[in-house]
Amino acid sequence: MILSVSYNKTTGEITLSSDESEVAVELNQESLVDSDDVLQFETALDLSGYQELFNDEILEDGYNNE
Repeated sequence: MILSVSYNKTTGEITLSSDESEVAVELNQESLVDSDDVLQFETALDLSGYQELFNDEILEDGYNNE
């Protein structure tokens, strides 16, 4: 999975996206720090749709990478 971050320097807008359609990506606006020295933010990934792909597998050792 690739998480893409686009930052528009003019507007200060941050856009997040994923190459996996099953993954929802959300920016925590309250965590955003945009100063002369740093751009910092938190993001959340909702992987529940992605996890559905593995629900039918029997996980003998508890891992999805058998």
